[in-house]
Amino acid sequence: MALWWKERSQREQWLLGLMGGLLLVVLLWLGAWRPAVAARQDAMARHGAAVLALGQVRAMAGEIKAAEARGGAAQGLPLIELVTQRAQAAGLTMERLESPGDGVVEARIGAVRPAVLLGWLAGLEGNDAIIIDRLSISRNADASVAVNLTLRRGAR
Repeated sequence: MALWWKERSQREQWLLGLMGGLLLVVLLWLGAWRPAVAARQDAMARHGAAVLALGQVRAMAGEIKAAEARGGAAQGLPLIELVTQRAQAAGLTMERLESPGDGVVEARIGAVRPAVLLGWLAGLEGNDAIIIDRLSISRNADASVAVNLTLRRGAR
């Protein structure tokens, strides 16, 4: 190799050295720099997604603790009282609310907006573990609905 190098003129040696240096720079750029930058960008994207997921989990954990605290405090109440409290908190007026026994409540609401009704029912199921056994909804002349329902306490 040394003999081959000495056979080259000084100008050829200079050009070959320059070509070798450029080749080294290109190989370092393609083989090390670009993969490192791509890995860093990927890591930053994964980190951002993990931070979002952590925030969502923390928010859900707070909601779960709050729901358990609300539900835990209400577990000692009879079902009819719990349903009455939740209905009053939601601004619902019950036309009929009675408990035939065995942890069952039958109720009738004469007029309620559907969105309010569904939100109230979702709260009963999600926060208080109350199960809707029977639900009958009929449309009123205005934009409200009339509701007949039977509720029972679910397992916590």
